[in-house]
Amino acid sequence: MERNLLRTDAMRDIGRDIADLPTEDKMGFAVPNTPAHSLMLLNSYMRTNMLKHIHMWLHKMRDAGEPGSPLHHMAKSLEQVIDTRDGINLFECFTRNQFHIDPDYEFRPEQDYHHDIRLMKHHLNCHRKTIKELDRWR
Repeated sequence: MERNLLRTDAMRDIGRDIADLPTEDKMGFAVPNTPAHSLMLLNSYMRTNMLKHIHMWLHKMRDAGEPGSPLHHMAKSLEQVIDTRDGINLFECFTRNQFHIDPDYEFRPEQDYHHDIRLMKHHLNCHRKTIKELDRWR
């Protein structure tokens, strides 16, 4: 039942059959196993070029030699982008993600902006849970 709901929502969101997309990705809402897996999902399924801001924060932290693991850096970069973009509705400032897995999807800036915020929040929550689990082992 859940898979059918996901499929229906995804089809409505992008307006086409998604049979050829990887089901294990869950349209980007899969639980990321690693920071690299998270980036792969975000690169493939974010619809706007807001994605570049995640990369910008990751590079900025790396170049500054900030302490923390890649997982912590990924979570922090997501926090920065979400905190900056959520609730201000500046969808007109963003263009289509050129790396999206479906090159034929119809770009709709306002809906896609909100989709990307939800997707980033999902990944951030997953990373926070992982960090919390790892902290229990210390």
